[in-house]
Amino acid sequence: MRTNTGPATAPDDHLASLRAGLEADVRPLGDRYTDDHLPLDRLPEIVKTLRGHGYPMADGAPDEVAGALASEELARVFPSLEGCLMVSYACARYIAAAGPPGLRERAVPGLLDGRKVGCLASTEPDHGSNNAAMETRAVPRGDEYVVNGCKRWISNGDISDYAIVLCRVVAENGQEEIRPVIVERERSPYRTRDLPKLGLTAFVTSEMVFEDCRVPRENCLGPAGSFKNMQLVFRTLQWARCRMAVVSLGIARAALEASVAYARRRRQFGRLIGEFQLIQDKIYTMAAEIDASRLLIHRALTSIQEDRRSDREASMAKAYATEMAVRVTSDAIQVHGANGLSPDYPLERYFRDARALTIAEGTTEIHKLVVARSVLGLSAFQ
Repeated sequence: MRTNTGPATAPDDHLASLRAGLEADVRPLGDRYTDDHLPLDRLPEIVKTLRGHGYPMADGAPDEVAGALASEELARVFPSLEGCLMVSYACARYIAAAGPPGLRERAVPGLLDGRKVGCLASTEPDHGSNNAAMETRAVPRGDEYVVNGCKRWISNGDISDYAIVLCRVVAENGQEEIRPVIVERERSPYRTRDLPKLGLTAFVTSEMVFEDCRVPRENCLGPAGSFKNMQLVFRTLQWARCRMAVVSLGIARAALEASVAYARRRRQFGRLIGEFQLIQDKIYTMAAEIDASRLLIHRALTSIQEDRRSDREASMAKAYATEMAVRVTSDAIQVHGANGLSPDYPLERYFRDARALTIAEGTTEIHKLVVARSVLGLSAFQ
């Protein structure tokens, strides 16, 4: 966000208008569904409201940075909603780029307007970041693949209509390779259940079970296209990690803004606490880390937009921004003192929401190893 005092530019005006609309129409939803699931039947209406305020859907942002700035504003008032939409749009991006024509026509419009929900299913009960050990299998049978396996901790899983499922695909010659399979729930049913968690309660996280799930063969590209298709999967995951970092950024901004307002009105020892040096030190650190995270995120998204290899940039942005949000929300609680622990204030919710994001879309530790491998040229992975 720009903080200069010169004349506002068109992007600043747009973000100011978006911010005002979100404050009026979306923040009440964020407060209402703090620890409850957002009713799915309201999602199309909410998406329509967002569009009306200038929030760009996955097909509407002029560039990745503009989309991230808008997403930051939404995450500031309702991070669970931004998380839900972000994952659904990631699914839409993949299907639009790689899905068969009929599926693209059925799926993408609904995923963009909120009538349908998508997810990316990789993590398994016994295998988190270790995709090489994945057990979910897709076996050819006539004109279909039959998928069997279990995925866990999948964002949007319980409410999903479409799932991009990473599977160990068995070829006709018996060889296996990890590939994505697009599963349409209405035509290829799968079972799901919600998994409660510490924060971001309205952002559903789930277990998904595939039992003899029959998927059209065209929903899994053959060996000739698998390398290119996996590159697209990795690019989609990198984008999703950056946008998950944006959710953290929005939460941190909300915590900083609450802390600034509180420090300007709370008095102790006859002075505003904002005049105390240790409070000012916390405000500085919070503001600097938020700006640093934003720059890392925008760098990574620009790299993705320019179709460059971006695993290092995406992992650095995701790891730094999510851990930053934990530090900032923790300091915000400290600024508020005992009030920071009270549910009458939003700080404890911000902290819980931020803490959950250090796990989602790859743990901090995994992303550190990705970055260090790029820097050192040595891998910690066997």
